[in-house]
Amino acid sequence: MQKRSFGVTTLAFSSVMVGLYCQFAAITLMLAGSVFTPTGSISGAIALFLGAVFLGTMVAAYLLGYGFWTRKHWSWAGGVALFGVLAGASLALSVTASDYLSSITPLVAGVLVVWYLNRPDIKAELLGQSPSKQVQDVAPDGLKGAEPAR
Repeated sequence: MQKRSFGVTTLAFSSVMVGLYCQFAAITLMLAGSVFTPTGSISGAIALFLGAVFLGTMVAAYLLGYGFWTRKHWSWAGGVALFGVLAGASLALSVTASDYLSSITPLVAGVLVVWYLNRPDIKAELLGQSPSKQVQDVAPDGLKGAEPAR
């Protein structure tokens, strides 16, 4: 079996860290939405909804960490979906947040991870494919990419 790359190991570790972040965010938002806001307020409902989103994201992040660690084929699609949802939830949270840095940072991180997952070598490793190598034809005169002489 091929050795796991440093990038995929980092993705597994990052997924567990995202799970911890989402766990903290879910507890905080659900507590804020149920205890510290007036009954029936729109901000309390938004906090409860986002808390539920982060709770689901927490479970998915822990499962995704396992998928990255063991290089399961579903981990690539799960990573794109999870980090896309994390970016969207962080964007929604930035509307209600007073400290924008704490909600923009996960947004930027989510976008960067989706970009990283779409790199050909990472995508090939997680999907179990061999990375594609571009082979250029060499003409008889040694020029790469030139049409062969006939």
